[in-house]
Amino acid sequence: MFTQIGSVTKAALYYVVAFALAVVVAMFGERLGDVSRIVSMFTPLAAVLIMLLLVTRDGYRGDGWQNLGVHRLGLSGWPLAILGPVVVLGCTYGFVWLTGIGRIDWSNFGGMPDLLSSLFIGTLYAMAEEVGWRGYLLPMLLPLGRTRALLLSGFLHGVYHLPLMLMTPYYHGSGNRTIVIFLFLATMTAAGVIYGYLRLTTESTWPAAVAHNVFNTVWYTFASITVAAASPVLLEYLAGESGVLTLIGVVVVAIWLIDRLNRQEQPAAVKRLAPAGS
Repeated sequence: MFTQIGSVTKAALYYVVAFALAVVVAMFGERLGDVSRIVSMFTPLAAVLIMLLLVTRDGYRGDGWQNLGVHRLGLSGWPLAILGPVVVLGCTYGFVWLTGIGRIDWSNFGGMPDLLSSLFIGTLYAMAEEVGWRGYLLPMLLPLGRTRALLLSGFLHGVYHLPLMLMTPYYHGSGNRTIVIFLFLATMTAAGVIYGYLRLTTESTWPAAVAHNVFNTVWYTFASITVAAASPVLLEYLAGESGVLTLIGVVVVAIWLIDRLNRQEQPAAVKRLAPAGS
């Protein structure tokens, strides 16, 4: 349909499709219930398929699929993908536990089998998202500059969640909406730098998916074993998935990674990922 358009235009079209699908899922949120969160995770993948097969028809060329970064594991990025979220959330909840804002209650811990299952299955779910945001969108945004592309991919990823947040009670439903949305968008923007850094330096989307899921799984585990000493809302604002302490940790890591990336002239991986002729 659109075979001769630039990469930034492709990025814009992808986002329109992905966001529209997110709105549709949110509209049926009442019927889907809590399952709407899982269904929503697959809309970025659906948007990529629509782009490759119907809109740009890039999927009828071999490199159209190869450019998504799913054909290699990118194992060199896995240590950072695993340790980064563990360190950030470990510091966040360590502060909460040490200050008495929350206390540990092991009765809610599901056990190691559940944890390992979440790490494995959750990575597949996270890949359904990351193949859209870091597999497809980020490379298309590279003509804007690496740092802008990283920040924009994270911010747009965050905005994409707003229909589910605002139209259903199943995603970050507690607390003041304005405060929660601000913290959420800021955290997602910074997290996009981390996930994008892994994508650019490994030429693989898998490390980004691993980091995404490790963050979700570790946060859910710590949150489930933490009981608020006074106010659950205060605990959410401080140590929630996008709490203030979590945001600070993610921002620190993002700044460090941007500095590392900018110290390099133009990594060969970035040159290969940037669409030709853009």
